[in-house]
Amino acid sequence: MTKTSKQWIDLHIHTTASDSLFTPNEVVETARKKGLSAIAITDHDTIDGYEAAKEIAEDLEIELIPAVELSVAYKGEDIHLLGYLIDCENPEFLKKINSFQKERRIRGEKMVEKLNELGIDLNIETVKNIAGKGSVGRPHLADALLKEEFVNTYEEAFARYIGYHAPAYVSKMFLTPKEGIDLVHLVRGVAVLAHPGTVRIQQAIYDFVDLGLDGIEAYHSKHDRETTKNYINLAQKLGLIYTGGSDCHGRRGEKVLIGTVKVPYQCLEMLRKVKEENY
Repeated sequence: MTKTSKQWIDLHIHTTASDSLFTPNEVVETARKKGLSAIAITDHDTIDGYEAAKEIAEDLEIELIPAVELSVAYKGEDIHLLGYLIDCENPEFLKKINSFQKERRIRGEKMVEKLNELGIDLNIETVKNIAGKGSVGRPHLADALLKEEFVNTYEEAFARYIGYHAPAYVSKMFLTPKEGIDLVHLVRGVAVLAHPGTVRIQQAIYDFVDLGLDGIEAYHSKHDRETTKNYINLAQKLGLIYTGGSDCHGRRGEKVLIGTVKVPYQCLEMLRKVKEENY
């Protein structure tokens, strides 16, 4: 086991509470083994993973940052927004994310219905069993299709059936960019644009800044060194902070990403400084 230090952190990790294969405990234990000093569990539309991980994080002396990942629609594109250092007890916030969870369940059922219409005899209960206590998402549908041998690979499930523009795809409920940023600020959080290197329309960054965006995720598993450097420079130019994380979803035919992206502890300090200045 590697001794932790205030050198490296990972501010973008998912658990089984949303669409990862890692339980909250596994996430914290892996972070400890990798020598990380702080992590943020950024599950989609839920804080259940964060709540479940608090006790073990305290036991293993890992700083656990309250966070969430939201989806916003921008000119037809699904863009992800990270909210850090949020107040997880805000009743209006809890009501909102509970409605997101309900919408995810309905969406999952609709996609299974579409698959059935295509001749794929998949049962929604199979998907729910895979999701467990987590909210149903497309990764769970892909896992179910793979388990029932309707596809040969996880990637094939998306390409043939549930990816964007595929025959069984159903659009999810989106916030507007303003609604997403305002929701993060409602709970005294810091709003950061996730993995901008994967965003097709780069104008989103500038438009989100006008709406109150606080930062950009510069370090990411899908950003190479040059991309990371460019987003750090852009953040500084726009007066934003920059953060980073692996965006680990467990192990689905890939190496475990936790700890593979070297995010300096300074990023967490910048987040705290923005929160202190804003609130």
